[in-house]
Amino acid sequence: MTITLTSDQEKAIKRAIDAGLVRSVDEFIETAIGALPLPESGFDPERASAAVARIRELRKGVRLDLQGMSIRELAHIGHKY
Repeated sequence: MTITLTSDQEKAIKRAIDAGLVRSVDEFIETAIGALPLPESGFDPERASAAVARIRELRKGVRLDLQGMSIRELAHIGHKY
């Protein structure tokens, strides 16, 4: 593969090497590629829907009796211990 860089890109890579951020052009490219978000780490509507359905299934029949307290009050009590 042939990669053509602009002079500004070449200068940026040289500055990164001179600053000790990377040791070589190859390491710079590996680091840059490693910083890219992976496609499978993006939002997947189907997986999100499946997760919501699973949560709804898990909470069926679960009731929370707060005895007149707000969730904020209940959390505050929990912080005391």
